[in-house]
Amino acid sequence: MQKYRFAKNIDIESLSSFHYFEFDDSFVDHFESHEPWELVYIDRGECYIVTDRERFLLSQGEMYFHKPYERHKLEMSRGSYPNVLILTFSTASRAMCYFEGRKLQASLSTKQHIAAILHEATHTFEEPFHVPYEVNLELKRENPLWGGEQSILLRLELMLIELVRSNRYYAESPRRFYGKELVTDDFCLRVIAFMEQFLYEKFSMDDLCHELSFSKSYISKRFVSVCGVSVMEYFNMMKVGEGKRLIRETEKNFQEISDSLGFSSAHYFSTIFKKYVGMTPTQYKKSCKTD
Repeated sequence: MQKYRFAKNIDIESLSSFHYFEFDDSFVDHFESHEPWELVYIDRGECYIVTDRERFLLSQGEMYFHKPYERHKLEMSRGSYPNVLILTFSTASRAMCYFEGRKLQASLSTKQHIAAILHEATHTFEEPFHVPYEVNLELKRENPLWGGEQSILLRLELMLIELVRSNRYYAESPRRFYGKELVTDDFCLRVIAFMEQFLYEKFSMDDLCHELSFSKSYISKRFVSVCGVSVMEYFNMMKVGEGKRLIRETEKNFQEISDSLGFSSAHYFSTIFKKYVGMTPTQYKKSCKTD
């Protein structure tokens, strides 16, 4: 009997540090950057998140993820005495690109996971957890919680999976996009076949209407009812699919690919690419080399 191999969409390899700070407004932080991901969660109060690109307020019940090597620090809000949970962890999972630069509001389920992680950590590792810059985790010398280390990683993985699911980041696009081989409606296949001729040219609904001798309204409604997306969105998906092929199979740089596919700029190409692929062209190219 062939064994089924389970995929791990989010795989936490290790936990680097665990902190639970009770700050006052006199605390002064310094910029730092490191290889692991960093999760910052405000358990009470508020404080500012500062990076090279932006500065914004993080309030009670909100969390933010710093990607690897992002320079960052905390900045206290005057008169606020925040309780802040900070976790640093290592993972190479592609799904983590969802969390880059993203501020999220914790749901009840997320808060329960955080409370459980805090409980497991305090009964598994030596305290104190409130000493800034103290990063070395040490197992309790006396009676560490059995299975505590594994439980923390499992809780963290499950929490991240739920956060991605709750925003339907990966759930919608695969269901909404039907490749040509899955479309059985002859009319929509004619639309797709016509669009295929324009992957490297400018395409408009007027051209399509003239080709098929139908109105924009009829074509749009028919296409959405069968394929789940508008004609132009499907066309963008086709272009992104061709962009993926060019990244894998040619030596063209992103600017050249963007120009050849008719995008207004490489930045816009990257934005559309990430919308449908879940990662930037650079990340996709690295993942292809890794694979």
